[in-house]
Amino acid sequence: MKRFWIAAVLIWMLTLALACSNAQEAEATVSPVPTETSAPTPVPTEEIVSIETPEAITPDATLPPVPTPPPTPTPAPPLSGIRIGIDPGHQQEPDYETEPIAPDSEEQAAKCSAGTRGIVSDVYEYEVNMNVARKLKALLEAQGATVYLTRNTDRDRIGEADRAEYFNAMQVDLAIELHCNGTDDTSVRGAFMIVPSVNRTGFYAENVRAATSILSSYCAATGLSARKHNGITYRSDRTVFNWCTRPIVCIEMGYLSNETEDLLLTNDKFQDKMSFGICEGIVAYFNPEAIPEGGTP
Repeated sequence: MKRFWIAAVLIWMLTLALACSNAQEAEATVSPVPTETSAPTPVPTEEIVSIETPEAITPDATLPPVPTPPPTPTPAPPLSGIRIGIDPGHQQEPDYETEPIAPDSEEQAAKCSAGTRGIVSDVYEYEVNMNVARKLKALLEAQGATVYLTRNTDRDRIGEADRAEYFNAMQVDLAIELHCNGTDDTSVRGAFMIVPSVNRTGFYAENVRAATSILSSYCAATGLSARKHNGITYRSDRTVFNWCTRPIVCIEMGYLSNETEDLLLTNDKFQDKMSFGICEGIVAYFNPEAIPEGGTP
């Protein structure tokens, strides 16, 4: 029995020794596992090929320089250098003191009459004239003109001869009086121009041409009709005309004694059309080459 246990122990020890020997051999044949600190295997990259760039091309020094085109000139406004005088007829306080109707005349007339008044609107003529004058001044200045008003407010008091003398002093190229008309016949309506009689001025032909141009444009812009001898009448008894030594015309813009025209002439939007039409006529007068042959301004 003792011999059996001794033999068993020997066999167990021998088996254990063989197992350890086999484990060491197996460990020697297994490749070590790379750790995180192991250097990565380099990956081959493509060969970088350098490309030679051509030399910069320089302009031929013998070629002439390209000329710089001159700047396109901005055309001058159509009324550039033109002086326009505007007389808004009448004033808030009429002046019935008299003055000669002409430098060489003994005939007297009030320095400034009251004017007329709207049959429906009750608006005074001097108000309409002043409103249109301000609008017209702005339009003419936008066209390059220098504009002179005989009065700037309805409270200004100035006689007819003084208005003319103001135009003379400013050497205006054209003066225009702005008026509205009135009559006992409430059916009468329409616009017309007044120019000095032929024996009262050295600018008769110019006055007629200016009046024709202004009335044509005015009627086209407003839709009002022209009356009185194709729209133009001639006067020798107007103080402003007789004292003025410059080209001058007067427009009667319509009848405040007519209900329909009263409501038009006193309307702000319609006054825009009135001033626009007068301005267009003045521009056409000073630029006749812009009017198509055989046409009207």
